[in-house]
Amino acid sequence: MRIYTLHQPKDPTTEVVPVKEGFSWPAFFVSPLWALWHRLWFWAVGFVAANIVLGWILTTAGGNEFVTSTASFALALIIGWTANDLRRRKLTKRGFEESAVLVANNKETAIARFLMAAPTASPTPTNRAGGPW
Repeated sequence: MRIYTLHQPKDPTTEVVPVKEGFSWPAFFVSPLWALWHRLWFWAVGFVAANIVLGWILTTAGGNEFVTSTASFALALIIGWTANDLRRRKLTKRGFEESAVLVANNKETAIARFLMAAPTASPTPTNRAGGPW
């Protein structure tokens, strides 16, 4: 079971976005691609620049392969631990509000539990005619 935070937009036509708590393995292994996938353009460029600058500093300082590998691994760990927080931050800037914190097996189950608990957040339109039809 995983913990998800669900972010609800102010616009009711947009979907609820679940974000997993904790470590992000895709961000650990391929951080620039992960950032591009989640439309974190600034962070994608930042991840590439951080890797290039780190490699350049360590090679000019005379670091051997072990030091370079260890530093790159440490940078990847930092990115993996902070990736989902960066995603939450972007959603907040876009006007999403954190609606719930849920425990679920996957994203779909988290959204389903949220919609069952909060029927006002249902994406289906309401009957405006007032009748049972």
